[in-house]
Amino acid sequence: MAFHLRACTAAFTIPLLVAGCTTPESLCPPKDIGMWSAEGETEVYIGDDLFIYINGGAEIYHEYGFVQVAVQRYRRGDDNVSVEIYTMEGDAFGIYSFARSSRGHAVNLGNGATAADYYMHFWSGPDLAVITAENEFEDFGEAVSEIATAIAGCLQPSGVEPGLLDQLPTEDRVTGSEVYFSGRLAFMNTTRPAALLFAGFEEGAAARYESGEHIVVLRWKNEAAAIQALREARQLCVASGGAVVDTGDSGVAEFESGGHRISASGSENQITLRVQREEP
Repeated sequence: MAFHLRACTAAFTIPLLVAGCTTPESLCPPKDIGMWSAEGETEVYIGDDLFIYINGGAEIYHEYGFVQVAVQRYRRGDDNVSVEIYTMEGDAFGIYSFARSSRGHAVNLGNGATAADYYMHFWSGPDLAVITAENEFEDFGEAVSEIATAIAGCLQPSGVEPGLLDQLPTEDRVTGSEVYFSGRLAFMNTTRPAALLFAGFEEGAAARYESGEHIVVLRWKNEAAAIQALREARQLCVASGGAVVDTGDSGVAEFESGGHRISASGSENQITLRVQREEP
């Protein structure tokens, strides 16, 4: 059963929580998982209350369509693990792709999962789950996996990865480096040199490649908007002290900006960017 508590809107004060509400025991996350017992009530932050829970990092979640987050801590003796379930307006792949560790390894859980060190991210439909060992103990890896599996069991893996990812070349692509976004903040944190030039897109996807190159695919609402974005990128590049070179190929231009070379090629309402740091 997917975790949705949109009707839960009460705000009150409990220890370690400024605003939130509790969830019925029948909903995810479960009260007990094996030898792990829930510590306290589930905390739920809805809408702008996320700024109370995440000081300084809530904006990116809202850009991805944040609805609410449920937080539950589990204890086994002196060992502690936390569970966060972020519910988004649409599929949670975007925020999952942004939040997962680039040093992690793939795990078969939900619609997709990444485990790294003492934590795991996975997404299922509109939900992103983050399971974190909060202190060091002997079997923290197994504990995170056990709890993540239990959480996945009460979420529905009904999501679909965005089709724009298929536009990223697969050869030499670093597995797990793919990021999907629809806002400027995520773009800035993913491929800043390109984000400083291109704006107004409806969706984007980026990935890192073995050569060190980043490839970004941006899509606008129509061809006219894409052409206008390319024109504005030229103006921004020159105004900031960079240079724009037309390669002679139709629809292809190269930008030299901020120590990076950006090759841009367009087709209809889509522009593909190849971003490479210039050698000193």
